Amino acid sequence: MTVDFERPYLLWLIPLALGLVWLLQRGTLASWTSSQRVLALAVRCAVVILIILALAGPAFRGVTRDAAVVLLRDVSASVDDAGQKTASDFIAQASREHQADSGQVDFAAGAAVARAYGSREDSAAVTVPRDATDLASALEFAQASLPADRPGRIILLSDGAVNTGRPAEGVLARLKERGVELDVVPLPPENRPDAAVLAVKVPAAAREGETFDARVTVNSAESNARATVRFFQNRVLVAEVEKELARGENELVIPNLRAEAGLGLYEATVSLPGDARPENNRGHVVTVHGGAARTLLVDRDPAQLDGLAGVLRASGFQVEVRPASGFPATLEELESFDLVMLSDVPASELSDQQMRSLASWVKDFGGGFLMAGGESSFGAGGYFRTPVAAMLPVRIERQEREETPVAALLVILDRSGSMSAMAGGQTKMSLANDGASLALEVLQARDLFGVFAVDTRVQQVVPLASASDKTGAARRIAGITSGGGGIYVYTSLAEAFPVLRDAQAKIKHIILFADAADAEEKSAGSEGNPSMGGGSSLDLAAAMLANRITLSVVALGREEDKDTAFLRDLAAKGGGRFYLTADATTLPRLFSQETMRATQSSLREDAFLVTPTGASDVLQGIPWSEAPPLLGLNLSSVKPGADLLLAAESGEPILALWRYGLGQAAAFLSDAKPRWAAEWMTWPGYGKFWTQLARQLVRPDRRDDLSAEVMESGDRLVVDVSAVTGAGTFRNGLPVAVTVAEQGGVSRSLIAPQVAPGRYRVEFPKPEAETAVIAVSDGAGRPVSLAWMRDAGREFLPVADTRPFLEKLARDCGGIFQPTPEQVFRPATQAASTRRDLSPWLLVAALVLWPVDIWLRRRDWT
Repeated sequence: MTVDFERPYLLWLIPLALGLVWLLQRGTLASWTSSQRVLALAVRCAVVILIILALAGPAFRGVTRDAAVVLLRDVSASVDDAGQKTASDFIAQASREHQADSGQVDFAAGAAVARAYGSREDSAAVTVPRDATDLASALEFAQASLPADRPGRIILLSDGAVNTGRPAEGVLARLKERGVELDVVPLPPENRPDAAVLAVKVPAAAREGETFDARVTVNSAESNARATVRFFQNRVLVAEVEKELARGENELVIPNLRAEAGLGLYEATVSLPGDARPENNRGHVVTVHGGAARTLLVDRDPAQLDGLAGVLRASGFQVEVRPASGFPATLEELESFDLVMLSDVPASELSDQQMRSLASWVKDFGGGFLMAGGESSFGAGGYFRTPVAAMLPVRIERQEREETPVAALLVILDRSGSMSAMAGGQTKMSLANDGASLALEVLQARDLFGVFAVDTRVQQVVPLASASDKTGAARRIAGITSGGGGIYVYTSLAEAFPVLRDAQAKIKHIILFADAADAEEKSAGSEGNPSMGGGSSLDLAAAMLANRITLSVVALGREEDKDTAFLRDLAAKGGGRFYLTADATTLPRLFSQETMRATQSSLREDAFLVTPTGASDVLQGIPWSEAPPLLGLNLSSVKPGADLLLAAESGEPILALWRYGLGQAAAFLSDAKPRWAAEWMTWPGYGKFWTQLARQLVRPDRRDDLSAEVMESGDRLVVDVSAVTGAGTFRNGLPVAVTVAEQGGVSRSLIAPQVAPGRYRVEFPKPEAETAVIAVSDGAGRPVSLAWMRDAGREFLPVADTRPFLEKLARDCGGIFQPTPEQVFRPATQAASTRRDLSPWLLVAALVLWPVDIWLRRRDWT
């Protein structure tokens, strides 16, 4: 054993310090005896020398074979209660007399210190994610917990069911290099009835309409286990099989499945009586089936689109026609299509979530979208200021033209107590206020606008005046609150009548909003005013119509409510339209829809011819000079950046198209059915036009120069992207974007940096939802679509015999397989260099001598 110094240069201070001490004591005036002087000088020099030696960092250097031990316990879900007890008993017996030389780390998907090295306290309960086993990270964590001046030894107590992280073999080389031994205590595997779905396989190359067989691999922990296997395709049960399972792996074939276009989700479940681990009873695979472009046509009356559907089917499109009630509810459902067309569907029949999903599907997933015209499309359909309007290539605001008549619009809002109820996070009153404000936004500055708020009396919130001060009017509308009894219909109309009668406008219109279950004062009784048309609201509405004042009603409620029939009759007497909705969140769209229609600014119904205005494959080969007239259109204007392909003779847009995000969106401002396109449907160019337009809009089939896969890594997902041309050339420097859309509509976009030639990668936390759709884009062409579904956890899947793997770990790292508790603290194979710091002992000695020095100097020796 030798002594060395960490800072030996400080030893040169000793002679300097001793000389200084001698000079100071020589100059003292104290009357000391010679013995006192010598003894005090010696003690003070000793104190100074001890302090300087301590600062120089002296230490004893030596070697030792006394091992420092970290007990690394596997607490993952695959280790059952019996295995955990085996591990705890082993640790308690091994470390009972060696707590100063040991510590404990618990691990599963992560690792945490249960007892710090050298602590004499009992091990603490720690929390780590138990749904996976990451052995490599745990070994690194344990190695970092060992002291540097002792031979290290890790005692691994595990069942060996490693299922995440890097290969543990890569860490062993570093442990061996640092002289750390690895002993392995195998924990007993679970021995109870268990059936698990190990794999679900379907041919990835299966195209739409093809039949194929799926294969399901099921593992059984025992022989002759009677189980039920169920197979689902896109969440629909397609097969149920009773099977007696043999011990080990069993393969089942699910025959004659038919591929459906887009994302295919295939899921298998197994049920076994007395199953010890139901968490592993489900397996799935997700693939993308190519094939014919699948088109969804949606109309309020699906039969009206039979002609269009027929020509598309004849051209090889897979066409599905649905009513508005069948519009896809989620982005996952939209992923089954390549093109979606809305034909004469009002916005009130789609939820905000459906419209947001549609916009995301086009923008982030490359879908194609087309809106065709009709009396319930575009502005007339209430799409003003909606997610759908944002992706259209045309503006649907009211058009300001010289021939557009001035309109006077008066909105009467029911502010009774029933409007305080909540709907979609807002009160019904607030949603009605939003509707009135949106109606105002539709109007032009030269129009007139006013708002009455009514319960048992009328409050003129916004007097009828020019619509130029929209900000101030909207602020006053937002201040309307609910309270009081039901709306007094007669009183509100009686006050509105003279206001509109005297207004200087060609179009005079009232929108009455009322609760269908609480519309009071249908008649004025004794207070009726004969000059206004009698004593009932119906008579009053008829009198207003005779004065060219129309009345439409927006009713909140259901068909069976007591006042629904009255309000419908009221709208009929007033020459307007009746809207009934039970969903208050649709009120803003209904208000904007009615304003567009009432002001006669969104529709034009007369015959006109169309003229090509742009060069596009959509228009090629069609005899436009022979095209018959269309009979109506929705008025709009083209947005900057959009391509106008067809226009009416008078210049109004008929067909506009643009790219929206990764997809395309188009607007055909006339319709595709017998109302406005009656003559077009008999024209030979009809089928070719719609076929070429659909072909332009559908997203292309799968990419051959871009592929991606999604993998799990602990509690994160990794998307690995490969960008290589068919000739094998790496595509470098691409702006690869990954969009993750969770079940429920939440989405986020990430940038995947390049990590190697033609390789891009991004990782992110696992979504909280059960499923997620992932789109990978390189900024050109159709994105690659993937899907992820939350597993029950690989931790619960059965594994092969792990004994050979654990034996190899111990052998490769110089340890013992299945050591006894007595062998845990055996001498290490390789001695380690030790260093015992002497500085604390020297400082203690100096502190002990310091009071002696003081005592010697103050004692009177005479």
